[in-house]
Amino acid sequence: MNATTPVSGRTVALSAAVIGIGLLGDTLIYAVLPLYHQQFGISLAMVGVLLSLNRWVRLFANSAVAAIGEHVGARNLMIAAALGSIVSTTCYGLDGGEILQILARMLWGFSFAALNLGSLAYAVADRANAGKRVGASRGMIGVAQALAFIGGALLVLSVGPRDVFLIFGALTTFALIAALLLPVLPTEPVRPRGFRLPRPQRLEVWGFLLGFSGDGVFLLALAFLLRDSVTSVAPIVATCLVLSLRCLVDAGGGPIGGWMSDRFGARLVAILTGSGLVVGYVLVALHADLVGSIVVVLMRGLFNTLIPVMVMQRAHGGYLASQASYSTWRDFGAAIGPLTAPWLFLNISQSWLFGALAAIMVMGVFFCLARR
Repeated sequence: MNATTPVSGRTVALSAAVIGIGLLGDTLIYAVLPLYHQQFGISLAMVGVLLSLNRWVRLFANSAVAAIGEHVGARNLMIAAALGSIVSTTCYGLDGGEILQILARMLWGFSFAALNLGSLAYAVADRANAGKRVGASRGMIGVAQALAFIGGALLVLSVGPRDVFLIFGALTTFALIAALLLPVLPTEPVRPRGFRLPRPQRLEVWGFLLGFSGDGVFLLALAFLLRDSVTSVAPIVATCLVLSLRCLVDAGGGPIGGWMSDRFGARLVAILTGSGLVVGYVLVALHADLVGSIVVVLMRGLFNTLIPVMVMQRAHGGYLASQASYSTWRDFGAAIGPLTAPWLFLNISQSWLFGALAAIMVMGVFFCLARR
């Protein structure tokens, strides 16, 4: 992959379609499983384990998948991942109890690692327009997730919480078709190396903080704050509407962040965006829940575009390995966040909790983004 690699906008759109469609089952399960866990034959305690399990798997899968991708290429990586997403989504709807759900979530952890790294490799192949293309790709994925929430909620009410995943499993076959249509992306020359967990550098530390606060504590705390706010519709519909709004904001923020990073530089925009994230946490600490939440969600959407561009700019070897290093540490933070968030939210006041998150992110902006 280099500056002259001919990757068209159609190819980037195809790669986004692969991951967007592949995400259908994983997207909906975050809304369905907590509300209907008894129909799946699992305890409420197991719900938290299952929803974070794929993140724990990805701590190891990111580096392993990147090493495989550097040898087999991004196209083959995405074909295999599309197959994995079909199997895992279908298994969510089968009557197999906890064991089957655990295996399905583990398979999805590997599949998403491959989908994420493969789609980013296509998006940044044209380095001069990397931000714009990553933003467009993330925007398409966000729209697909929002549609999954809205359509999935209606299907749950019509066919039930299990059968909806069998339908989504069938729809996920379109991800495989899109993957087969992808052109071969030239692999980068890299030194042979064995599997190793990446050492965190400043960008990885920022990823950990972003994953822990934004993908972990904030999202679960937000659910606690909003769970009694909407009572006029079925709980599954209310939950999916809130989560789909987050996806739509991410979809809108992605292209904006891509354009800004190409025009002004990803590092400068990241500093401003990180500062905005701090402001959002401060607003939530001051009990301006709605405004603060909107600010945090918007800033997270921008970072979904900025980080792949920053990773590309710092990569000295293969892009897949560099992106895997960042993704591993963000996943680590996002895996710890959901496990600790309920205890933190129930035992620490909202003002102190989000004030502490704001202070931690201030240090992250200064030491990880602003310092050269």
